[in-house]
Amino acid sequence: MNSKGTLGIIDIGSNSIRLVIYELDHEGAYRIIHEDKYAARLSNVVEEDGQILRHSLEQAITVLQQFKATCDAFQTKVIRAAATAAIRNARNAAQIIGWLEEETGLEIECASGDQEAYYGFLGVIQSIDLQDGYVVDIGGGSTEVTVFRDRKRLHSISLPIGAVNSHARYGGEDSWSEANVAALCNDVIQALKDQDWVRQHPGLPLIGLGGTMRTLAKIEQKRTQYSLPVTHHYEINASAMENLAKSLPYLTSGQRKKVPGLAKDRADIIVPGVLILRTVFDILQGDRYVVSGAGLRDGILRDLMAPHRPASPTALEDSIRNFIHFGPPVPEKKLKRIHQDATVLYEALDGDAPKPADARILYTACMLHGAGKQINYFRYPQHSAYWIMNAGIYGLSHRETVLTAIAADYHPKKRTPQLLNKHRDILKDSDERHAHRLGSILRIAEAIHRSERISAIRVTKENGSLQIKLICSAEPLLEMHGLEEAAKDLEEAWDVKLTYSTLQASKE
Repeated sequence: MNSKGTLGIIDIGSNSIRLVIYELDHEGAYRIIHEDKYAARLSNVVEEDGQILRHSLEQAITVLQQFKATCDAFQTKVIRAAATAAIRNARNAAQIIGWLEEETGLEIECASGDQEAYYGFLGVIQSIDLQDGYVVDIGGGSTEVTVFRDRKRLHSISLPIGAVNSHARYGGEDSWSEANVAALCNDVIQALKDQDWVRQHPGLPLIGLGGTMRTLAKIEQKRTQYSLPVTHHYEINASAMENLAKSLPYLTSGQRKKVPGLAKDRADIIVPGVLILRTVFDILQGDRYVVSGAGLRDGILRDLMAPHRPASPTALEDSIRNFIHFGPPVPEKKLKRIHQDATVLYEALDGDAPKPADARILYTACMLHGAGKQINYFRYPQHSAYWIMNAGIYGLSHRETVLTAIAADYHPKKRTPQLLNKHRDILKDSDERHAHRLGSILRIAEAIHRSERISAIRVTKENGSLQIKLICSAEPLLEMHGLEEAAKDLEEAWDVKLTYSTLQASKE
């Protein structure tokens, strides 16, 4: 779907009903312009015989009617609504869909367990540049487990075990008993015991989707006083998650509500959520937990926009393309030339092509160093750094995100040391030198492209001297002034002497 306008996606989940509205341009770039949710907890209204009665849907119908009205206000011509486990597993699923469609005017897809797993997988691979891993999506009424290798889905399974229905079966008003903890964990083990594939890929990351994973990340970030308030691509090690799985069930409900990072409306269902997650992780023999901020709704969007090319080439390139299309009016051609010349400078200075992490940092910093112009042009580097660190750019680790922000707002005597000090918990000891090297390269590449008079550069390094030859169409007065200002920082960061000269393009 490449038409310009807005697109609404409604996720009728077992715990919450969510709406997200995207704005799309004519080239298929998109951004979120509205989100809303309501905790309807449909898993709680399933009768003993497996049905959901008409009167139990009143809240869900009202919420869907309001979401439809919101879409109308945004002039959304296409709305895709999908119902998941609570409705899918109900004995009268078709009747429920009929009631909802009749009362709301929406066309509602009842997603199968495999479809739900597929949408979650699509959401992950378009937001995280991992080649291999397990995707685990814990919802209110089901848990989907998927393994992928080389960014291709191999196997999926949907278990009828979720945070809401497990709490209804095993949870109490207060703390959990050891017997109920063991019973829930055994349910998960039994559900996966005949799935041989889940044990055939040990040592891969578990990428968690949904409210359980995001909440656990927030709890851990509060506990460690983590310096970057972003959950997407946050990593949690096995021992930290084990501690949460051993402590949260045995707190009283009142105690859980006071846990920093744990929202009160999740104080009950976080217990079955963490138990399911930890048990699946043990069976998979995972090596770490990774949080994905993208999931089913993002996967549905991808399936709508590119049904024949579901996996984006790289999450990072797709994310940056989306921003540039809706960002400040900086010519994309100019940004690409800055990146090209920054790479040439790096290769000359380092003697080799950038390592993958450095390539991602350099690319992102070059393409987004002007992002802050949307907020305040005259202080845009600082705003660019803030935007980069808080926007949740897909395809970057948190360390790469911080280094990208520092490079985009490179100010070696003032703000750069402050940012390095603030994020010591994320950065490596060697990253101080690294940040100065990458930031100084970007400053030189920016200076070269202050106007359109330099068409190409040639860079060589000999005997501690970096020599830049500027191929010019006319006298590059602004560029030469910019190089003079940026030269000292690059010389100090790379321990070189910088020299540069000009050559008329006509003489080439």
